[in-house]
Amino acid sequence: MTSSVAAAAAAAAPSTTTTATKPPPPTETPPVTILPTPAAQTYAHVHPALLLAWFALRFRSLVADPVATLANDVPVAAGLQVAYLVVCLPPAGSSPQRHGDDAETTKKATPSSTASSASPSAVATRAAIKPHRRKQGQSSPSSGMGAIISKLTASFLSLLLTALLGAPVLAILLILFGAPFTTHLPHTFLCAAHMALLCVLPLVYVHGVDGHIWRQVWALERPMDTVWGGALGTAVGAWLGAVPIPLDWDRPWQAYPITILTGAYIGYVAGSLIARTPLVYGKKIEFSESESDR
Repeated sequence: MTSSVAAAAAAAAPSTTTTATKPPPPTETPPVTILPTPAAQTYAHVHPALLLAWFALRFRSLVADPVATLANDVPVAAGLQVAYLVVCLPPAGSSPQRHGDDAETTKKATPSSTASSASPSAVATRAAIKPHRRKQGQSSPSSGMGAIISKLTASFLSLLLTALLGAPVLAILLILFGAPFTTHLPHTFLCAAHMALLCVLPLVYVHGVDGHIWRQVWALERPMDTVWGGALGTAVGAWLGAVPIPLDWDRPWQAYPITILTGAYIGYVAGSLIARTPLVYGKKIEFSESESDR
């Protein structure tokens, strides 16, 4: 009888055996949003038009002398892209909510909080903390200048990584996809530099060197946003832009890499704008039928 009671107690006691726990899966990174400031919302619509207008003005020079024009236009393209990054996009490690106005959240008060705020104690508490919130919400010139310097530093580092890694990788991909290997090397590397400014630079600026996100980029598993849409649009536009090159139309603008770069710029603008729409934003590219659709 005693042994049976002891066995039952031992069975009921919690087991102290330690089991190996799997590391938690990486958290899903949300899509990138345009900063909620008036300047960002305005320039996000001006930048695509400005980029295409500048490229259209330089198109004749590009046809006449591709190498010199592409080399001279790299700093201009870099400046336009850096301005877009600093004004419109959150740098890596930050949140767009930090740059927004806290008034949006204060307006969304729940009925319970509204009812509780009517009590005398709540009124006294709110009156005590209201000056502190006002002081905390005010942005001093030094803090605003610090934010700008931080963004410029992030954009400079992103430019450095884009030049050292992004442009060479894109040049190799252009050669693998049929670009001349023994000739036109300046054309290839300058075309890759422009494409890197369009698609690689924004990705590095908003995502940094996060390995999980870059694996999603290479696997085409990122949720759609203006940065990812611009990168995909650049690649698709450059691929479609290569179609007129072998055609026997004998037009000077068919020379390599004019049509490829034209398609890249048009594709970047189209992709970044389409990816912002509610119909596409936040969705992923599906290569196979999901379990819920079967």
